[in-house]
Formats: sequence, C-alpha cells, structure tokens
Amino acid sequence: MADDLNEFDDPEQSYRRGYVHGAREVLAAIEQRLSADQRGMVETWLEGDLSKWRLENLRGKTGRNKTGLTGNMGPPRLLILD
Repeated sequence: MADDLNEFDDPEQSYRRGYVHGAREVLAAIEQRLSADQRGMVETWLEGDLSKWRLENLRGKTGRNKTGLTGNMGPPRLLILD
C-alpha cells in the first residue's frame, strides 16, 4: 500500500514534512527572543532528533505497517530547561 505512494501523496509523510517545516518557521519567528544556548538546543533538535524522525519514516523504518496502520506518529519532544 505505502510502496506506491510518494512523500507528497502519503498522509503520514506529509504530516512529518509539515511538522518539521512548521518547527523551523516557529524557530525563525522566536529566535531573537531565545538565548544562544536555547537556540542551539532547538537547532540541535531540528537537525538531530526531528530530522531522524522524519527520515526514518521516509526509509520505511517507522510509521505505517503492512496493513497501512500507523503506530506512534508523535515527534520527539524538545525540552528547554532554564
């Protein structure tokens, strides 16, 4: 089922792509209000955990199973502690 869908046709892949895009837009909107350390944490999360979460789905490692059902679709959490 998912084999014949591409990144733009598959709802889960579209969700993940949109989530990453939205996270980048939020960072751009608030980065002036964050400390350098906080910006660094967010950028590390974007380039690390969040990118890995998206790429694992593109590579078929997470997401839809053979029946087309999706397991845990939630993105990795970002925690910024002062």
